[in-house]
Amino acid sequence: MKEFTKKVEVVGGTIVTANSNEDIIHQIEKIFPDSKVKFSNLDNTQSFNTIDLDSLHKPHDLENLDLLVLESKLAVAENGSIWVSDNEIPVRVLPFIVEHLVLVLSAKDIVPYMHQAYDKLSNLDSDFGVFIAGPSKTADIEQSLVIGAHGALSLTIFLKE
Repeated sequence: MKEFTKKVEVVGGTIVTANSNEDIIHQIEKIFPDSKVKFSNLDNTQSFNTIDLDSLHKPHDLENLDLLVLESKLAVAENGSIWVSDNEIPVRVLPFIVEHLVLVLSAKDIVPYMHQAYDKLSNLDSDFGVFIAGPSKTADIEQSLVIGAHGALSLTIFLKE
């Protein structure tokens, strides 16, 4: 867990520990008090949601999404990445269009190396998935760093112990 935390921080993410989904939502509301459009796939957090994805007509309707909370079952210590798949993402564009991405996982779901993650993924039934590491960033030829260029401005990871 120490290596995972170090790698997440190196790529610009933040690690927070929590005991329950209720604790996570409580901490999120303190960290992101101005979030208005938000969605969580955590169990027992439906009252947190301000949007109904079932009534969504097109992904572009999510352009104002402030906060997204997704639970994951796999992370990799060596590069600080977290796996999210169709099983966790109700609409594929969500982790890329949101302002602030929050990923939740259990410390026991962190594997040391990427090849171990691929071994675990071979047993999962999913059509789509992606490893996410840190907030989105890019730099042009003049080395001007832009955060949030192709995805979230921030990445916060809650580790359940």
